[in-house]
Amino acid sequence: MAWEWSHTNEAYANAYDNLHNSPRAWLAIAFAEWKAKEIEDSEDDEREPFGAEYETELAFAATLATDTLADSIWDKASEQRTCDNGGFNAWVCPYGCHTVPFDCSETAE
Repeated sequence: MAWEWSHTNEAYANAYDNLHNSPRAWLAIAFAEWKAKEIEDSEDDEREPFGAEYETELAFAATLATDTLADSIWDKASEQRTCDNGGFNAWVCPYGCHTVPFDCSETAE
């Protein structure tokens, strides 16, 4: 089950900082998931998640600066505004498999 974000500005700032302090490889994966999901959603036919679009976007993510990856992910996550049940972790991918805590003392999962 997922919830919609409903937190303080401090919690959003913590999540933003936690995202920006996440490992680059982890950010690249989350970035590729967002981009591949956009492509999949724009196509008329049914596509498998994590197909060729994902691989292409993962390779593209490797060319981007770490801050660019994190900023792009934050923009998408802020639009989706989804968190885990209980509101402890913000989803930073379209599927909820990559999250960052709203608490400043945690690390990315």
